[in-house]
Amino acid sequence: MAKNLRKPKTGVKNPAVAALLLSFGCGVGVCILLLALAAFLLTHTGLPLSAVRPMACMAAAVGAAVSAAVLARRLRKRLLLCGLGCGAFYAVCLLAATLLENGRLDWRGSNAMLALAVMLGGLV
Repeated sequence: MAKNLRKPKTGVKNPAVAALLLSFGCGVGVCILLLALAAFLLTHTGLPLSAVRPMACMAAAVGAAVSAAVLARRLRKRLLLCGLGCGAFYAVCLLAATLLENGRLDWRGSNAMLALAVMLGGLV
């Protein structure tokens, strides 16, 4: 009378790639939700516009941290390396966007701080 309780095979040929895609999607999703929340708060409250950059920095760092946490839970090994890799990936994406926008890498002020926050956010 007992049913077969084994998990069905999912058909994933490379679980590491599946974990990377899942962690990327979760990190980007959380970042988008936090950016939408920040936009809502900025439009419906009296928050100053100078709070835009810190809110975006926080959203990117939390997105990197969520991405790293999902990847580390899926792989269950080399946890710190997973966090560093996720943070470095998001930092490289940010620097590539800066390069495409300005035509050169801009390391002044908040651009360097945002890349650093994303890098360290992945380590959390």
